[in-house]
Amino acid sequence: MRPSIYSRVRYLGVANGQERINPGDIGYIIEDYGDGNFEVEFCRADGTTGAQAVIAESDLELAEN
Repeated sequence: MRPSIYSRVRYLGVANGQERINPGDIGYIIEDYGDGNFEVEFCRADGTTGAQAVIAESDLELAEN
């Protein structure tokens, strides 16, 4: 199933030190660019934004609860 805006997703790509994103991190789709890329916001435990990045669909999976 293809993610859509506000979908909860898990990052599957390689660790990205610049963006501070690691495999398994949970985020939410905030923009669908229509070309297979999504703007995803990853939050810290305290609810603040930890990272916001453009991620390819192939590096994401839908995350259940």
